Amino acid sequence: MNLIEIAGKKLKLGSRMARMFALFLDGMITFWAAVIATSIIGAMFRISGNWLMFFLYTGLWSAGLLFMDGFKNGQGLGKRLLSLQVIRLKDGKPCTFKDSFIRRLTCLFQPFDMLFSLGDKKQRMGDKFAETVVVKYEPHVESVPIQTEDPEKVLDNAIDEISSRLAEAREKVAASIGIEKQFQNAYEGALIQAERCEERATIAIKAEREDLAREDIAQRNEYRQLAERYKTQWEEQKHVVTELTNLLETLTMKTEEAERKRDVLIAQQRNVDAQKHLQQTLTEVQDGAAFEIIQRMEQNVSEAATLAKAAADVDSDLSDTKLNREFSDYAEEASIDNDLADLKAKLQ
Repeated sequence: MNLIEIAGKKLKLGSRMARMFALFLDGMITFWAAVIATSIIGAMFRISGNWLMFFLYTGLWSAGLLFMDGFKNGQGLGKRLLSLQVIRLKDGKPCTFKDSFIRRLTCLFQPFDMLFSLGDKKQRMGDKFAETVVVKYEPHVESVPIQTEDPEKVLDNAIDEISSRLAEAREKVAASIGIEKQFQNAYEGALIQAERCEERATIAIKAEREDLAREDIAQRNEYRQLAERYKTQWEEQKHVVTELTNLLETLTMKTEEAERKRDVLIAQQRNVDAQKHLQQTLTEVQDGAAFEIIQRMEQNVSEAATLAKAAADVDSDLSDTKLNREFSDYAEEASIDNDLADLKAKLQ
């Protein structure tokens, strides 16, 4: 199947057989639609007479067939069933009702209308006039992912483009300077020729050849007029060259400034990239499992330290209680001993 490129897209041309079948379907559909519409309108408005009904039917059928391809997506009912579409060559958009009318109206000029479809683009005479073409309908167009270019590469390409334009501008200015030089040489050459004619006229007068002198003077005047014209053109060209030279100097300064700013912009872009990378990394680390493990370990260590301190405090309390009990036992035994000694003393 042949391909055609329209508005930057490659589309498949509809086959001639499919188009003929779509036209047949359009004709049949509009035929029955016109019959039904004629019957309804005739009954509503009580239209009588075969000729009136025939003209009404013919008008409805012709209108449907002429404007059918101007509906949404440039598809009549037949083309919609066969996945065909009528689009415009200049912008790739679906054909309008005007385009549909123009391309269908030429069907009256058969078989010449169909013979035109034998060309490479398969355009009928109507398609030629309406600047349309029939293609396969593709509702789902795959989108091409947008790739972000490297900023440094973009800047380098921009600088290269500016440098290329600067080189072209220098060539054009050099050409203009060459034209100025040609006008100057022509002006000076005309003056030299005028002086030579005047010298010949002087020699002719001295030789009493007034006829030759008159010819030389006439030729001298022509050279002087020519020199004036060359002088005017030279001055105009000189003015143009001056303006072009000033613009070239400005463009050169801008190019040098762009080259100086390139390094600064690249450094700034790298700083921005580094900052974004660090922020992203910090966010990922904070949201990751590493920080959770560290926090859990801190919590466990803190709990362990609290338990250890509590255990130490308990041990200290137990130790103090044991000592107090021992001291109380010692005191009680000492008291018993004292009581026993007092009792022995009384008995003696």
